[in-house]
Amino acid sequence: MKSEKNEVKMELRGETEVVFKRYFAAPRELVFDCHTKPELMKRWLIGPEGMVLETCEQNLKVGGKYLYLYMDTKGNKSGVYGTFKEVVVPEKLANTENYIMDMSTFDPNAPEDPAATFESRTFTTEGDRTLMTHLCRYGSAEVCKMMVESGAADGMAECYLELDKLLLKIT
Repeated sequence: MKSEKNEVKMELRGETEVVFKRYFAAPRELVFDCHTKPELMKRWLIGPEGMVLETCEQNLKVGGKYLYLYMDTKGNKSGVYGTFKEVVVPEKLANTENYIMDMSTFDPNAPEDPAATFESRTFTTEGDRTLMTHLCRYGSAEVCKMMVESGAADGMAECYLELDKLLLKIT
């Protein structure tokens, strides 16, 4: 697999939406599984600056909740949580995404932020590859701009290189 052919392409849509596209040299069922099965997610879904996915809890159904916590080498944690809005195996996964920046104030029972990010990932078979189209709709133009300027595409690209390695091992 040549990672340079599988780079993350980013497209801005309006002031609050970003679409990322990325090809994987694997069947879509397997790419979908790597995005939804905790035992596989923990093997490739790295966080910022070498953080690892320490907690991966989810109820993969419409209305089901998820919690992903990342931990660094010093034990500091941050993460994301939300609700699945659409689950069509192995075609589509959509969810809200709320950010946890301070674990001391995180309450898993608190209502979600009404301005939470909405994400959807669509997995399409194209020959012997899978195209993943990942839509992010942010709560405001300011949040969208911040995410784009923070290098979100670079972070995704780094994670997906790890996923490429995992896919080579399990295909």
